[in-house]
Amino acid sequence: MSNLLEFNTIDFQVFGVPSYFFFALCGFVIATCAYIIFMASKDYDVTQSIKLLFPSFVGMAIGAKLFGILTGIYRSIGTNSPITLHSIYDTGIVFYGGLLGFLGTYFLCLRSRNCYLDHHAIDIVTVCIPLFHTFARIGCFTSGCCYGILYNGIFSVKYTTYVENSIDINMRLPVQLLESLFNLGLFLYLLFLQKSQEWRTKNLLIRYLAIYSIGRFFLEYIRGDFRRGIIGGISFSQAVSIIIWIVLLKYNLRQHKFLTNIPKEERNE
Repeated sequence: MSNLLEFNTIDFQVFGVPSYFFFALCGFVIATCAYIIFMASKDYDVTQSIKLLFPSFVGMAIGAKLFGILTGIYRSIGTNSPITLHSIYDTGIVFYGGLLGFLGTYFLCLRSRNCYLDHHAIDIVTVCIPLFHTFARIGCFTSGCCYGILYNGIFSVKYTTYVENSIDINMRLPVQLLESLFNLGLFLYLLFLQKSQEWRTKNLLIRYLAIYSIGRFFLEYIRGDFRRGIIGGISFSQAVSIIIWIVLLKYNLRQHKFLTNIPKEERNE
């Protein structure tokens, strides 16, 4: 069954602002407000909590661009093309790089001598990440990036965007909106866990990384945008997802080994 929904991304703006920046800004403001509310509800110092965000945003920007450069190299290898400055920088930014850059910087700030927040603060900020991402992916849909595969069935969209510098009009699967819904569900799940009395034992960061990386791995198959590069049928983001799985598996095995060496009486205290 065909869908009559149409969307033209060419020069689409919201209140005179490029659509991606508009929705990303909305997500940023809403996620930041949520972060402040959550930190206050858990009796963390709000001023200190906000201060941690500024260097973390710098880490996010650096990580997003660094991963953009890595995708350029990855794409060149996948297409057997020479690695040039143009191929490296013609990639934009990458969410995974921004995510890891943000979390890594936030964690380092928590470990600094001037910070007196405990390490569970990173679980609180983690809850806000898929909330921001929900809006950012809507921005991706309206701006025409990360377009979905060709698809002429239920929920398909007659989508107008740029593909390889040419205007492309085709029926596509709106993968950006699917990922937006996925992120919204992930946010609600983490929020539910955070509301519990035992939230510090729920490993919210670990859960987020595990669930998002699995979801992202499979969403890549219906993305349709190969600008990030493919090697052996695996996209750059899928490769990052696999690395995250390996790191989480090693972490869980190490934690299990640590817990089995603790006397049972101490574990039950």
